[in-house]
Amino acid sequence: MRTSSADLSLAQQHWVLNCMGCHTATGGGIPGKVPPLAHSLGYFEHLPAGREYVMRVPGASNSALSDQELADVLNWLLTTMNHEALPKDFKPYTAAEVSAQRRPALSDVATVRAGLIRDLHERGIKGVADRY
Repeated sequence: MRTSSADLSLAQQHWVLNCMGCHTATGGGIPGKVPPLAHSLGYFEHLPAGREYVMRVPGASNSALSDQELADVLNWLLTTMNHEALPKDFKPYTAAEVSAQRRPALSDVATVRAGLIRDLHERGIKGVADRY
């Protein structure tokens, strides 16, 4: 992950321009409409399928962000708004990983999310909300 202050600032700028409009400035989402990202997205990183889910939700998969920009935004979001939820062995996203896995976008996000949350709960990880 690129970590200079300029790179982090650019990742945050991409968040503001491409994600914040729906997910809100705090990453809290809109209850019943847009899922929260802050303090919950990091839990998905505990599962390989959850890591893929993060890249393949339609907002990420279909965004105009380049693969590197999306990787940077995801890494910024996870390390600033989700650091307490990340696994100890969290590995930052790379442009190559995003390029290989971001498409196609998930067609049934709610079903995939519910299955991942069930898997997380079975592992004793309870921090992610069942609904949004």
